[in-house]
Amino acid sequence: MMDYELPEHQISIFNQHFEKGNRLSEELIIFKNKPQSKVEFWKRRKAKKAIIHYMKFLELIPNHWQTKWLLAKVYQTIAEPSKALQLFKEAMQIEKLNSDIAREASISAMDAGEVELAIKYSLDAIHRQPDNAGLICNHAINLMISGHDNEALEWIERAIEIEPDDPINQNAYLLIKDVKNGIRKRPRFDELN
Repeated sequence: MMDYELPEHQISIFNQHFEKGNRLSEELIIFKNKPQSKVEFWKRRKAKKAIIHYMKFLELIPNHWQTKWLLAKVYQTIAEPSKALQLFKEAMQIEKLNSDIAREASISAMDAGEVELAIKYSLDAIHRQPDNAGLICNHAINLMISGHDNEALEWIERAIEIEPDDPINQNAYLLIKDVKNGIRKRPRFDELN
């Protein structure tokens, strides 16, 4: 799995917690911004159990960025963005190239109401993967929410250059343009979910 050194007697414990955490969180984690309805009681209970297993796993290997990412995704699912954000920050310190960690940190920062931090992380995601139109679109939306309309328009135009037929980019372009021109009111971060 990774190049982590563990004593022989801890390998099965390591695998057990990681696999149980994954099994419990499998249906809970939001992938690719799939809308999530309110988490019902049983799913929340599963999430809490997954958190316990991931935390036990991190006791064995504290710098395992993949587990921090998974744990953060579970916290996103149960609407605890500050906890998710902290774990994404920690994962970003360990793994410097993965753009998804920075993107998820940006989403959690926005969910936590930390718009300027969301902008910082969405830009970090672009630095990690410069030609990803989805990351650029996310950054443009973050900029628009914070009132940087001209900059947002420049970034969304760049996303459209990369993926001209993407409907998300096109919708984001129209939204940013309409907000900039006063046709639509500026949405708050919590209105875009």
